[in-house]
Amino acid sequence: MIVDVPEFRSLNRLADLPAGRYSVVESIYYAGTASSCIAILSEIIPSRALSAVAADLQVILADGAILFRDFARAPDGVWRDSYGAKAATLGELLPPELSRFRLTQRVGTIVEHDGKGSLTKIDNEEHGHGT
Repeated sequence: MIVDVPEFRSLNRLADLPAGRYSVVESIYYAGTASSCIAILSEIIPSRALSAVAADLQVILADGAILFRDFARAPDGVWRDSYGAKAATLGELLPPELSRFRLTQRVGTIVEHDGKGSLTKIDNEEHGHGT
């Protein structure tokens, strides 16, 4: 899920998202090469919406190093990455090397955002309430 990485600086802030319920869809990709790299793309989708408004990308290299970048979609639909690069689609901002990775798993979680940057997982029995 969304992970705060120590010392990571970004132009995007989770606290900028409105308070409310979101789905977090984590797509796990594997490089399938001797490098054994794994990539996790976590997309934040508002309740009752069809597309993401924010995303995190973590790439775990074979040596254990972690690369991290986050993305946010502006009200005009343009995506921005952690460093300020902008593009019409999220795919344009993702590292091109990811095209060689293959999807191995997709997992969804329902969370509640407090409007201050904190996400709380909603248990299964609560999914239908408060939306």
